Amino acid sequence: MLIRELILKLGSVFFESNPILNPLSGDRCIEYGFVIKNLIGLDRSRYRSVLDIGCYASPLTTIIRELGFTVDGVDLLPSPYVYQGVNHLQGDFLSLDFKVSYDVVVLCSTIEHIGLGGRYGSRNIEDGDMKAIEKVKQLLNTQGILILTVPYGREKTIKPLHRVYNKNSRLLKYVYDNFKVEVEEFYKNNSEDVWVKCSENEARRVIPSEHNYALGLFIFRKRMGPM
Repeated sequence: MLIRELILKLGSVFFESNPILNPLSGDRCIEYGFVIKNLIGLDRSRYRSVLDIGCYASPLTTIIRELGFTVDGVDLLPSPYVYQGVNHLQGDFLSLDFKVSYDVVVLCSTIEHIGLGGRYGSRNIEDGDMKAIEKVKQLLNTQGILILTVPYGREKTIKPLHRVYNKNSRLLKYVYDNFKVEVEEFYKNNSEDVWVKCSENEARRVIPSEHNYALGLFIFRKRMGPM
């Protein structure tokens, strides 16, 4: 609980001072706390390398580095900062040629944008999110960990902003078929505009809009061999 509270406070300060990056009512703070909490829990002798996809101006990449992981961050936009020990790769994730594989891949509030042209300098790519998750699977080492956070609710694509998923969505069906779920959490905004933990059923019933959706937070482990 202490970790989550700390991230919420740090995230609020960071985003309030960056109006362009200001998240939807604090959803990013919930997601960052989830990512960091679960990275801390990994066996560091087994999980060392991390790929953070969609890292532009995000505090996550440097926090991951400070936790002792080697980290590559990739984004369409050039990094506004240079940090010692963090390798920033600028380019389209789907087009980049990676020479290494990773123990952990982080997709924090990112997959829902890939292939939707018109935001963050992205271009229209049919099934861009599916192509991205397939590439992630190839980049992960045996029993590698995928940390995935997405807008959750009734399935919808809100161009050019984001997609909203649930367990019946093609993307999450693919992930559940190719990975073993280790952790899943769901959050929604209550009547007082406070993010609260909820059941998957409650999250799935949320009717999404440009400014409203639930959150699905997942830890998946890559399956070994043929299923």
